[in-house]
Amino acid sequence: MLEREFFYLKGRTWLVRVRPAVRRSEIETHLTLELMGDKEARVVSCLREEWYTPTPDFAALVARSVTAGASHHIGQHPSAPPA
Repeated sequence: MLEREFFYLKGRTWLVRVRPAVRRSEIETHLTLELMGDKEARVVSCLREEWYTPTPDFAALVARSVTAGASHHIGQHPSAPPA
């Protein structure tokens, strides 16, 4: 899916993309969203109806999100510059 939305929250702009992958048991009910800010990337799983609404609760999605890679214990590469 190539959906893209821009949100402004607490002085930051976020690009949100729907990831194609979701847990096999949740394909019909959930989406995985990738939230990309200026200095970080986060991921959150949500119910489809939470996202496909005229006014999604973006603050709640950010609050529930985790740093991208955190669920797989992937950290930033030691030689990578700070985000």
